[in-house]
Amino acid sequence: MPMSSRPVPRHPVFVVGMPRSGTTLLSRLLGAHPGLVMAPETHYFTRCWTGVPVADTADALRMLDRLFQQPGVQDMALTPEEKARVRDHVQSAPDPTHGDVLRALLDTYAARSGAPAWGEKTPDHLRFVPEMTRQFPEAVVVAIVRDPRDVCLSLQSMPWSRATLPEQAWTWRTYARLVEQYRHDYEGRFYALRYEDLIAEPKASLRDVCAFLGTSFQPVMLGEQEEDMTQPFDAEREPWKAKSTRPIDASNREKWRTQMPEAERVIVERIAGRWLAANGYARPPTDWRPALAVQVLRQLGAAALQWVRRTVHNVWGGHTFSGDAAPRWKNE
Repeated sequence: MPMSSRPVPRHPVFVVGMPRSGTTLLSRLLGAHPGLVMAPETHYFTRCWTGVPVADTADALRMLDRLFQQPGVQDMALTPEEKARVRDHVQSAPDPTHGDVLRALLDTYAARSGAPAWGEKTPDHLRFVPEMTRQFPEAVVVAIVRDPRDVCLSLQSMPWSRATLPEQAWTWRTYARLVEQYRHDYEGRFYALRYEDLIAEPKASLRDVCAFLGTSFQPVMLGEQEEDMTQPFDAEREPWKAKSTRPIDASNREKWRTQMPEAERVIVERIAGRWLAANGYARPPTDWRPALAVQVLRQLGAAALQWVRRTVHNVWGGHTFSGDAAPRWKNE
């Protein structure tokens, strides 16, 4: 059977990208494939992974306890029996690894659906692709890229976003560079697409992604979702994800042209630099004038002050890895 028509996708599939770039939409579309179930965000490598190998079984169980604290994992609504099964899988591993911990959870979650393959979407896992591919030698990664101006515009309304505009733009630049690097370093295992292409030509985009996954596109992937269908997130806790369950809106692009102040646009474009053009995003000429220069300087000054205040608050607050198993914004 040709690889492009193989029914079971290559897996596990990790969906990554800059937050607010369409990772939830892409994950929902892929999860509609009959051969693939997409799990909620686990944040394993951002909040649980310690940066060093698992020492022993007790250490692996500590990682699992951190994993169970994550909001996305709680959204899985694992039964006591399922949690016990996950724990048994971890304990039975002779030399447990981080991959064993995450696989035990997601194998158990996927078993509910009967799908032969599973995937997981945590946007910021993009920074950990090298580690993920070490932990899961058979894994493939799908990244999605979106215009940084629309990304930053969207991030401004997110309750969990603490970064300033320059920090957000710099993160986008960093992620764009990583996507380009991973395309080369993990050729055949790493695929990237643009959000704008996905919403403009969803069928063609998904055909390409499915071909990369070694399976065939299924029309059900673009079918309308039933209203009572369970979503892989808590709509009350994360209402901003609700749009991903609605029909694809091809016009949901270039909102920055009408909604982003010129000074903010200039800052994002300057920081994004050549990565704008490298990803096919237009950069209109800037009409530099005294008023605009003042606005840019004010924006940068305010961002710098905000960064200092946040840094001081974090230092005095004693925020450390051990106390950050779950996101702080949930309790604010």
